[in-house]
Amino acid sequence: MKHYIRTLGLIFSVALNIMFVGSYAYQKLTKRPTFVYEEIRLDPAQRSRMMSSRDRFLATVNQIGNRIIELQVELIDAVAAEPVDRSAIDAKLEQIRSQQQSMQRAVVEHLLEDKNILDPGQRKQYFAVLKQRIRSQRMPAPPWLPRDRERH
Repeated sequence: MKHYIRTLGLIFSVALNIMFVGSYAYQKLTKRPTFVYEEIRLDPAQRSRMMSSRDRFLATVNQIGNRIIELQVELIDAVAAEPVDRSAIDAKLEQIRSQQQSMQRAVVEHLLEDKNILDPGQRKQYFAVLKQRIRSQRMPAPPWLPRDRERH
């Protein structure tokens, strides 16, 4: 009888652990980042307009982001060159700064477009979520630093 109870206990323990691991894995695999507008209640027309705004914004941001990456690679090439040409480095830095400024402008234009879609209560919630997300971000870092470590 004791052997039977131990066997049942072991089976129950293993089954419970499998359920916990399975549940954890399911949550990790299915949980995707959400857009801010998904965290507020929108009517179907607002949702459609927000999604159109998002799609235009993402196309713009991807284009600018790809250009920034190209310029950063060119900057590394300029730094690695022998002899070092400081004016070429400075010119590349200016090009990167200009593209980053374009990115910031695109973000502001997108926020203004989204703001016009929302009612006052939704706006308050929308911007509260944005501020919370910004505050919870890790500090940006150069690409050669590991991304999984805390930076102080």
